[in-house]
Order: sequence, then structure tokens, then C-alpha cells
Amino acid sequence: MITYPNLYHLKYFADAVALGSISAAAQKNLVTHPAISRAISALETHLGTELLVHQKKNFKVTEAGYKVAEQAELLLTKAAEFQSQSLQAGEAQAIEVKIGISRSLAPKYLNTLLKELRAQFPHLTAKVSFGTTNAIIESIADGSLDIGITIGTLNLPTLTQMVVKKGQFVLAEGGSKKNWSKPIKEKSFILTEPRSETEKLKASYNKEFSKAFPLLFEINSWDVIGELVQSGLGVGLLPDVVVNDWKEGSYQILKTNWFQSSYEIYVHKLKTKATNRVLAVANNIF
Repeated sequence: MITYPNLYHLKYFADAVALGSISAAAQKNLVTHPAISRAISALETHLGTELLVHQKKNFKVTEAGYKVAEQAELLLTKAAEFQSQSLQAGEAQAIEVKIGISRSLAPKYLNTLLKELRAQFPHLTAKVSFGTTNAIIESIADGSLDIGITIGTLNLPTLTQMVVKKGQFVLAEGGSKKNWSKPIKEKSFILTEPRSETEKLKASYNKEFSKAFPLLFEINSWDVIGELVQSGLGVGLLPDVVVNDWKEGSYQILKTNWFQSSYEIYVHKLKTKATNRVLAVANNIF
């Protein structure tokens, strides 16, 4: 197995030869005299040859030492060029990230996420798509999306899924206030596609009132449900993040002792991308 000399050891040695003094090399590199001596000794051991012959107040460079110093200067110049070019390439590299987010979360979180990504990665391009929780998670799993931000999750072993916020589902009602006083069992409901919270509401309602759940509309969009609720078409089961920005006094939250359901906001990504710096930003903005 090939082993390579330590670049710092090469630099300390080359500086000592160029300056003609171990003390001068130590001063230039902001280290101690013994540190330079140990580095040169380690380099000699690694190369298996004597590089300096130490005398009372100075040293004499061996023939092998001159050759090593010359090659070290070339190698250190190349190393500096490599670092500079790598940094420049990294700064200029175009990055594309594909984000999937529940539309209901976009007003509160998407703008913040995109601003933070842009600030940290000036050459970043983001493509954003909206969808249901299931659709977004499935797109993360098959690699179509890089980041998913949803309310709720699916348990898929290939994904890293981090809870970043928690909240509550609420039963919200808008429209004419004269209808608000009606008993809840006389109201109709607007729900999303079957999810754990919708099925829990139906079961709790059936148990409480011993009758079929009065489902008026099933719509796969909390935002659309919110618009219908505010127009007075029915009671909507919604995440509180959706109703928090509604005009005060334009709606009411129905309180019940027979139904409560919490939710969690997740950031999803493939486990194989878990160390990606771009993806990590999403975890930190919530």
C-alpha cells in the first residue's frame, strides 16, 4: 500500500531549506522550533533517508534533501492550486433541488425555505411542486423529489423523516353566524381523502351520535376546503395552520369532548441523501 508524506511536513522542511533556518521556518508557520524539528524527523523516517545534517548552530542540506525540497515546492504549489480551483468550482456550481410541499404549508414555510436556500447557495435553482402527503412521500421514495414537507407521514424504511412542528386538527365553521348555534349533529362536513384523522372523526362521530357521518364533500385540498368552509357550505376538518390566518370573527372552532386529533409536520428525504447540506437547511428553518 502506497503511503504519502504529510504536506505540512513537506512545507516545514521546504521552508527551513529556503530560509536556511529552522527557527525562521517556525516563525513563518507560527509553530515552535521543536514542531519543525519533529516534522523533518518524521519526513526523514517516512522517506527513509537523511535530509539534513545538523551542526552546532545550523544545518547542512544533503543531496537527497535538496531534491526533496525542490519536489516539495512543486507539490505544494499544485496543492494550493487544487484547493483554490476546488473552492471556486464549489462556489460557482449550479445546484438544483426539487421540493414537494403540501399547499397548505406553502404560505407559512415555502418563502422562508427558498430565501434561506438562496442565501446559502447563490447558484441554487429550486423546482417546487404541490401535492398530497402520500403523493409527496412516494415521490421522495422514488427519487423524483429531493425534499418533502408534509403534514403527516407514511412509514417507509428508505426515508429519513424528521418531525419539525406539531399542531392540532380543528373543526372550523364559517359563513352566516346564525347557523353557528345549531347542534353539531345537524351540521354537514367537508373532509379530505381518507386519512387517519378523517377516519378517527367518522368513528368518533358515529360512536357519539349513533348515526352515519354526514359527509357533504370529499376534496383532496385543505385550501379548497377552507374556502368552502368560509363561504358557509359546511364544517371542515383542517390543520390549525390553515385557519390561523383567517380573519378574526369570520369563523368559529367547534369544541367537542369526543374528538381531538394532533398532527406533525415532517421533512422527508432519502436516507442516501441525509448528509446533503442543501437538504439539511429544511430541517433548520422551522
